[in-house]
Amino acid sequence: MRYIFSVILIIVSIGVLITYVKPRYDNLKSLRSDITAFNDNLDTANKLKESREALIAKYNAIPKEDLDNLKTLLPDNVDNIRLVIQIDSLATKNGLSTVRNISYQASDLASSQSQDPSQNPDAQKPYGSFVISFETTGQYQNFLSFLSDLEENLRLVDVTGIEFTPNQLIPGIAANIGYKVTLTTYWLKQ
Repeated sequence: MRYIFSVILIIVSIGVLITYVKPRYDNLKSLRSDITAFNDNLDTANKLKESREALIAKYNAIPKEDLDNLKTLLPDNVDNIRLVIQIDSLATKNGLSTVRNISYQASDLASSQSQDPSQNPDAQKPYGSFVISFETTGQYQNFLSFLSDLEENLRLVDVTGIEFTPNQLIPGIAANIGYKVTLTTYWLKQ
């Protein structure tokens, strides 16, 4: 009888171990692995937070004037009105006529919004380009000064084309020449 009671006790213990303890133990192991993964994620989040705070501190250390210059150099939108005003002020400053016949091509704007990014390689670029052309008249030396000022201007532009149109020569007066200038400027996509 004593042996039977011991065997029954062993069988019940094995049954309790299999039905109650083993599932709890497996659940505990799963929770420990989850805790380890969460702790790793928390460490990564803390490192990212420290990195973000360091970057914010560096950004805040940049003088406002330098930030404004960066926004002028490569704005976060096309801002074609301000560009035309800058070009016009440079032209009049250098003795050229007011810019006229302004035209532009906003192809990057339309293509980046309407097409699938995987089919349009320009949509994947972090910047967009904006082509603008205009006409002005004046003396050649003034036009060279205008190009020099345009080159030194903070706004990033590439002169992609210049067409010259001679005007009639009037004796005793310096000749004015007509210029059609095509520029490409850039802006950051958000």
